[in-house]
Amino acid sequence: MRALQVTRHGDPIDVLAVNDIERPAPGPGEVLIRTSAAALNYNDILRCQGGLVSVTQDPPFTLGMDLCGVVEAAGAGAESWTGQRVLAVAKDALGGLAEYVVAPAAGVFAAPAELTDTEAAAFLLPFHTTYLALHVRAGLGAGETLLVHSGASGLGTAAIKLGVAAGARVLATVSSPEKAALCRSLGADLVIDHTAEDWVEAVLSATGDAGADVILDLAGGEFVGKSWTCVARGGRYLPVGFTDDPENGMSGRPLRMISIGNFSVVGVVCAWVDAVDPGMRRFGFNPFLREEGDRVHAALTDLVTTELRPHVGRVVSLDEAGAALEDHLQRRAVGRTVVRLG
Repeated sequence: MRALQVTRHGDPIDVLAVNDIERPAPGPGEVLIRTSAAALNYNDILRCQGGLVSVTQDPPFTLGMDLCGVVEAAGAGAESWTGQRVLAVAKDALGGLAEYVVAPAAGVFAAPAELTDTEAAAFLLPFHTTYLALHVRAGLGAGETLLVHSGASGLGTAAIKLGVAAGARVLATVSSPEKAALCRSLGADLVIDHTAEDWVEAVLSATGDAGADVILDLAGGEFVGKSWTCVARGGRYLPVGFTDDPENGMSGRPLRMISIGNFSVVGVVCAWVDAVDPGMRRFGFNPFLREEGDRVHAALTDLVTTELRPHVGRVVSLDEAGAALEDHLQRRAVGRTVVRLG
């Protein structure tokens, strides 16, 4: 089968190749999916570069996290998924950019019938992550102010749509006029180009110095400290993405700023599991169980309409995926980039 593989560490455009490799087989609690479409993620870039990620692997290995396809085979305990059109996260969040993919059943969900395969491939991680963040962890309410960093990204566009649907006032930061126009078209009330103006001052001015009730930070880096100066009293700051941080969110922060600001830092990671691995738990990894994933997916499936669906900015072939990831690296991409395989 054809698969997009990292041949050595470096930038995506230099190290990715489409290779013919052996089709994998599902083990107990796993399924084998014939992939129709898969999405690109910023974590794919970090894996190409050999950066700090949750699961590391030495080249060569197949890239790719979330996908859409049909289950062709299943291991013991996962047989009920056979024949179904599904969304899934590949095993260890690797291997999704291939014609056949193994995924643990804990990360497999029925694809909403209203979505095409391309849209479905772009749905799972952005909408599950932002729903978990905004509704389960932060308790975003109607009338509250939500600030979304990297508003034109895959997760950012999902967050804007969910914020608007929740009745929140949505603010977003972006890095270009084109991205600003996209966010406004999705319903953002105020969009700030952080390359052209002081976004902290803009947020405080727009809220009468009260600040944003919820800040969904998909960038990290210098956005963290600045966010902490414009979060509302009793507000919730959600560190979700770290694309602006060379330490991938693992560097220290002055905790005193949380105290004087009277706000909460609310952690969120979207990784549904049947049970938490003891070794990872002792490292600090403590994801939600599959039962929560089912509740999130059911709520999102009910929300899927003509408007509330993924923003797919680009569709490419497997051979074009390396160049498309380079566009993500250079901040030229908007929404989700989807790779068609079927």
